[in-house]
Amino acid sequence: MHQLSIRKRRARHAEDGFTLIELVFTVAIVGIIVVALTGVVVSYLRTTVTVETRLTESHDVQFASAYWQRDVASIGRRSTTYDRPSHSFPLQQSVEAPDTGSLVSCSLPSAANLVTLAWTEYAPASPDTPTKVTVTYLRQGAGAPYDLVRVRCTGSHVDSRVTVAKNLSAVPTVVCVRADGASGADKCNGAGANVPVIVTMTLTSHDKDSRDASSTYSATLSGERRQT
Repeated sequence: MHQLSIRKRRARHAEDGFTLIELVFTVAIVGIIVVALTGVVVSYLRTTVTVETRLTESHDVQFASAYWQRDVASIGRRSTTYDRPSHSFPLQQSVEAPDTGSLVSCSLPSAANLVTLAWTEYAPASPDTPTKVTVTYLRQGAGAPYDLVRVRCTGSHVDSRVTVAKNLSAVPTVVCVRADGASGADKCNGAGANVPVIVTMTLTSHDKDSRDASSTYSATLSGERRQT
C-alpha cells in the first residue's frame, strides 16, 4: 500500500509543467545566447568579405606589378646613328609622362594616357632596321572608379590590350628617378643620361563592398631600367 502511494505521488509530480519564473529565465537565457551567436556570425561574414576584397586587391597589384617591372626594365629607345666617342647607339627619350603622343605610333583607345614606356627591338633577320616598341598605361573611365589599361604596340601595330587593375579610386601617379638622383613626374621625359633609371606608379583603390567610402588600399609599383 505504501509503495502504491509513492508511485501515485511520483506520477503526479511527473505531470507537473514549468513555472512562469522558469519560463522567463529560459527565454532570457536563450535570447542572450542568440544575440551572442548573431554577433559572431555577423563578424565572421564581415571578416570574410574584407579578406576576399583584400585578396582581390592583392591579386590586382601582383598582376599589374608583373607587367610594370618587366616594361620598365626594358625601356631604352636607341638612336640609329652610331656615336663613336661613346662607342654606342645613344639613348633617346624612352619615357613620356604625361603622354603627349610623340612616342606613340599606334592608335590608342579613348582614355587618359598616364605614361608611355619605349624601347628598341632588333630582329635577327633585319638587325639594321630596329623596331620601336611602346607600352602605354591608360586611365579608363570619366570618373572614379577607374581601370588601368596596358596597351603594347610594335611600330604602328597594336599587339595587345590588357586591363591590369580595376576599381581605382584615384588617378595613378607616376614618378621618375634619374641617374643623378633627381626625381619627380617632370623628370620622365629626358634623353641620353637623363633617361630615368627608376619609374614608379602609385595605385589607390577602394573597397566597393564597404559602406565606408573613404576605405582605400594603396600600392606602389616600381621598376628599374636594365639598359645603360
